[in-house]
Amino acid sequence: MHVAIIGAGTAGLSIALTLQSRNIPCTIYESREAPFRGLGALMLAPNALRILDSLGLYTKLRSCGFNFSTVKFRDEADSITDTWQMGNQSRYGYDALRITRAAFLDVLRAALEERGIEVRYATRYSHVVSETADGVTFQLVDGTQIETDFLIGADGVYSEVRKGFAPDVQPLYSGTLALIATIQHRFTDSDHPTHSPQTTMYYGRSKQETMLILPQEHDGSQASLGTLREYPQQSREDWVHLSYDKDKLYDLFKQDTEAWPTRVQEALSQINKSDIYLWPFQSLPDLESWTSLPHRRVILVGDAAHSIPPTGGQGACQAIEDAYTLAMMISTITRANLPPESFARSIGGWQAARQERIQKARIFTKQIDNNRFPAEERAKLPAGTYWETGKHPDLRWLYGDGLANSAANGVSRVEIRKEATARRGTVTRIRAATVDGTYGILPQYMQNMQRERSGTGESIVRGEC
Repeated sequence: MHVAIIGAGTAGLSIALTLQSRNIPCTIYESREAPFRGLGALMLAPNALRILDSLGLYTKLRSCGFNFSTVKFRDEADSITDTWQMGNQSRYGYDALRITRAAFLDVLRAALEERGIEVRYATRYSHVVSETADGVTFQLVDGTQIETDFLIGADGVYSEVRKGFAPDVQPLYSGTLALIATIQHRFTDSDHPTHSPQTTMYYGRSKQETMLILPQEHDGSQASLGTLREYPQQSREDWVHLSYDKDKLYDLFKQDTEAWPTRVQEALSQINKSDIYLWPFQSLPDLESWTSLPHRRVILVGDAAHSIPPTGGQGACQAIEDAYTLAMMISTITRANLPPESFARSIGGWQAARQERIQKARIFTKQIDNNRFPAEERAKLPAGTYWETGKHPDLRWLYGDGLANSAANGVSRVEIRKEATARRGTVTRIRAATVDGTYGILPQYMQNMQRERSGTGESIVRGEC
């Protein structure tokens, strides 16, 4: 068994580390030269941190970023309008973490090197040459052909791997552009200036009047200052050109900021033009399949499969979930020694479960995003389409341990028993039993969904999707 991974970003590194933890060899192919730093920062919620902890990465990551539990929403008068508990150690097991992308990648790369996982930089993927029920052969731009059991496309929203089986799918621009600058300043809570720095989202009199203060160093001494602007659609090349026009970005950043409170004005005064970068909010239309058909040996994860706007803090988190659950699924069905056709059906079941999870994450993200509407406009929105703490007090469905902490449940001691192949349509029954009798291999939300569908206590992996 060998897995080839295209892309050395969040999803690619996460799936490689999970595969290695299950003793499945893999190689990462990355078009950029090493080391690339990456722009900006990531918000990591408990659902992602739990996975990273199971891979032995959390302690190091925690020391490199800003740990917090609550995001405060404030208006132009600096009054708190609502809160969002993005992490809570007692409730979810972890606080949330904001960490620069460069620091995050450094920690994961160090783990790759320590664990002997190969990354081939400056190596550009070209196309799939052939695919069978047993594996896939792909070609690099330099003409090299490589055989592998699985090819994972973790190469982002402009995925080259995706073009092989979904050539017409293109990213959709939302019309909203984020402008972000790194500020070297410790912004404490305006209500409690002696307390630790506070993650804050300011919303003004229109949806476009938004200002974010997001601490990202461990001691809060550095923060990202962000704002959102409506901006017309650009080509990929034009976005790149705009990213280098720092004067234009600065003017756009400072536009209509006079009414913001003192704390925001203080942050704006700290902006260095050269530190501003842009982030066009893009998404993908729903893909009918994240995999090549009929064999499913080419699989997409992360932004290559589904791009989620960052406003709910779940973009990177869901990429990490994709990577972890897919790697665990590959490990499970490999140990079960399934025939190729059952292998494909099982991957189809994984995809269906992930698509269901992503859809819920998108709804949550939209609720957070709609909080940018002024109160009178928000009141006109349908119930449940915007965030209200009193109506959404508990996010265990998202942040809890629903992904069945495989490490904690004793996956290393799992006995996988292929009990029977029940030919009821295209259904393969597999029981994954841990020492204590629980279903500790398949992610919990997949188990629950599949049990509901089957009406039994057995885990049924469906492949009709």
